[in-house]
Amino acid sequence: MLAIHLTQFGEPEKSLKVVDVPEPPAPTAGQALVQVEYAPLDHHDLLLAQGVYPVRPELPTAIGNEGVGTVVSVGPGVIEVRPGERVLLPFGVFSWSERVVAEAADLTVVDKSISLEQAAMLTINPVSAGLLVGLRDLPAGSWVVQNAANSGVGRSVIVFAKERGLRTINIVRRAELVSELHDLGADIVVVDSADAGARVREAIGSDPVLLGLDGVSGAATALLLDVLTDGALLAIYGYLSGRPFTPDPDVLGTKNITTTEFWMYQDEFLPRLPALNAESARLVSEGRLVLPSAPVYKAEDFPEALAYFRENGKVLLDFNPHRA
Repeated sequence: MLAIHLTQFGEPEKSLKVVDVPEPPAPTAGQALVQVEYAPLDHHDLLLAQGVYPVRPELPTAIGNEGVGTVVSVGPGVIEVRPGERVLLPFGVFSWSERVVAEAADLTVVDKSISLEQAAMLTINPVSAGLLVGLRDLPAGSWVVQNAANSGVGRSVIVFAKERGLRTINIVRRAELVSELHDLGADIVVVDSADAGARVREAIGSDPVLLGLDGVSGAATALLLDVLTDGALLAIYGYLSGRPFTPDPDVLGTKNITTTEFWMYQDEFLPRLPALNAESARLVSEGRLVLPSAPVYKAEDFPEALAYFRENGKVLLDFNPHRA
């Protein structure tokens, strides 16, 4: 059976290997055996491989933080899932393997009207967005400001915010994204520039902006701080710039802004994940949330997939050996 193993923490090109491993054992009571269909290769997977992610498994091991599969068989007493059903792989079950065993109660069944490709990307970016939007209990009509608005998380934030009656201010780097994000439901979209903060304030007047979402960090944080108002919360969930979070302490103090680093698998969030998985699936099935597409590579072609990712971003790994 094919798997992609992390052999040491460090440079992914050297530490991630396509290997042949034994089939997993038959599922025991409460478990299910799942054929992995697609699993993404994304930025957080490489952070884990580099040893800078909060999860540090014992090596060597498969990794992969999300994915979709088909139930092959179940152990005694399992009533949550049935063979043939399509399921989302839960946190803690590394997805970069042809077959995995998981606790049946942790699996989320998704309707087959959702494509395998979309289902494979449901459990991290959309769920993170749902958690981020809920970090503050804001009344309907409130503003949320975010950078990286065109990312998988950013697009999902737009949809989840609208679901909760919130309005979004979205910062992007390219002008051609403005109309695209408006079509998705964004209220305000501005291209990052020296006068972007002034343009936002002109659009919203004196309205407070009490929640900011930072997926870029580095110099990009300054614009969020410019837009946020007194008493706001700024959540840092990503470092797409490759730079550390270094906000101006004078701005934080003057505006009484609180900062927090977000990780979706904090203990306080775990009970909410199944419901957000289901909500994400519903939004996709209704056509209200469309996740960015990604090219598919067979798992045995992982080096080529990694090279593509380095240049272009997320890809999907196909772990079903029977798919043409």
